[in-house]
Order: sequence, then C-alpha cells, then structure tokens
Amino acid sequence: MKSRCLSVVGMALLIGFLFLAGAEAVSAASEFPTRPVEVIICFAPGGTLDVAVRIMGEELSKTLGVPAMLTNKGGGGGAVGTEFAGNAKPDGYTVLAAPIGVFNILPFLTPNLRYKLSDFIPLCKYANSPNLIFVKKGSKYKTFNDILTDAKKNPGKLTCATAGMGTAAHFSLEMIKLQAGIDVAHLPYKSGAEVITSLMGGQVDFITQGLPPAVGLMKSGDLVGLASTLGKIPEFPNIPTMAELGYPRATLGVWVGYFLPKGVPTPVVNKLASAFEKAIKSPAVKKGIEDTAQVLDYMDSAGFAKFMASEYAMLEEVAKKANLIKK
Repeated sequence: MKSRCLSVVGMALLIGFLFLAGAEAVSAASEFPTRPVEVIICFAPGGTLDVAVRIMGEELSKTLGVPAMLTNKGGGGGAVGTEFAGNAKPDGYTVLAAPIGVFNILPFLTPNLRYKLSDFIPLCKYANSPNLIFVKKGSKYKTFNDILTDAKKNPGKLTCATAGMGTAAHFSLEMIKLQAGIDVAHLPYKSGAEVITSLMGGQVDFITQGLPPAVGLMKSGDLVGLASTLGKIPEFPNIPTMAELGYPRATLGVWVGYFLPKGVPTPVVNKLASAFEKAIKSPAVKKGIEDTAQVLDYMDSAGFAKFMASEYAMLEEVAKKANLIKK
C-alpha cells in the first residue's frame, strides 16, 4: 500500500514537472526574441549571398524587434558556416543564410560532409538571380560563342574561376560543359570578390559569377557579361540567355534561402517565418534586390522544401553525367 502511494506521488510529481517545463517553454516562445538573432552567412564577404543578406539586414532588425547580427563564416564552399549553424542551440537565435550549393550540390562532391538537410528546417526562400559568363574589358572573347570556339580548339587549356566547389556557379559551368561539349579547367576560389579579382588580374580566361558583386563593374564597362544562366536581365537586356544561345539545359539560378537548426520550437519558427516574410516583402528590400539585378522569389517553408527536393533530383543527374559524384 505504501509503495503504491509513493508511486502515485511520484507520478504526480512527474506530471507536475512536465507541466511546468511545458509552460516554461511556451512562455519562452511567447517572449521570443529577447536578444539579437545571429544570421550566419556561410560565405566570405563580397559574394552574391553576402550582398543579398546584407540588403535585408536593417529591415530584418525592424521586423524581429531586436538586432539581426550578420556574421560571415566562409570556407569549404559554404560547408564551414553551414555546419556551425547546424550545431547551434535550436532556440531560434541562430539562423543560416545559404545558397543553392550547400544543400543541393555540395553533397554530391563531398561525401564526408558533417551536416545534411535533415539537420535543418527550411525557413523560407528569399531571392534568385542568374550566374553570368563574364570576361574583362578588352578580352579577345566578344561573345559566348568565341569562348566555345577557343575551348574546342584547345581542350582543357581555358580556365574559368568560380566562388568554390559545389556552388551554383560551379554547377552552371559543369552544365555548360556538358551541353556544349567543351573541356574547361575549373579554378575554385572562396568568394565572388576573389573571383572577380582573378579575372581583372588576368589570372583566368573567364568567370562564372553571380550578379550582385558584379553590377558596379558591369555598369562601368570593366566587366562584360556574355551569357546568363537563367532569364533575361532587365538592366542588361543585351546579354543573351543560355536558352537563347541554344543550351536550354544549362539553366540554373542562384537562390538564397534561410534555415534553422532542427529542433527549434514551432512557435519560435512561426515567429521567425513571419518576421522574415515581412522583411523580404518590404519596399526597401525589394528596391535593394532590384538595384543589384536580383529578383525577389519568396517561398514559405513548405513550398521551399518541395522546391529544393525537385531541384536536388535534377542536379544529381547533372553530377552523375559529369562524373562529379564522390563516394
């Protein structure tokens, strides 16, 4: 009898503890956020991702009600910052800003990645833009076809720089190589800024690079865009698309999205989703994105997850055909 009474008391205490713990979690979620939210940018400053995220930094601080701290953690084609964010405490105070490559390309090239998409919650998709094939002012290549002609005459000798293995720029190059039947040496750098510097310094023949870091140099005429890997660019309407040039399967956008480490409480996820959506759809962010020749391409969590799954399957096929999958 005494044992039964103790069991009942123990059960009551356990239920009480669980109730209090649940109430505390609900209270914490209702008060969130009470301190700055850190946004991990998984590439070095100066690239497409960095530019896009910084455009909405100020507006995000307003919609969150606390400062949005933007922190660059580059390296490993985005893997370093992504792993860091994935290991963060799942309390909503760490958000990952990542491009297409870290989840939909890098896994094919790096078999020992210490993260996977299932470690994260896709929060929302933010923006999209094409990669461009660029040469510098005064280059002997005046059109994209000039590059193809030279590459076919000199297989393996032309060099193209991108912001790293496993980036959208890298896979855009691989898709072009497959479609056009050319052999070009790929030189991976750590950021868009380094890629542009390598071209301007004459270290490479051409580059595959996102728009945001390049717009200023395009307007000054120092960078010349020869082809777009997505759609037409309103600000630069004379640049042909890969589809227009006869390579429709060499089409790929550079999207930017936000992710949370798995385990963030649903009420906190919902609060963050609302704050990010409001910031993305604000007039200030819309103007900033358009000024860098990008396109707002908002998707909520469910739509973003579905889109990523479809794109992953397509890029896996590219990786197989290009013999890029490493096991």
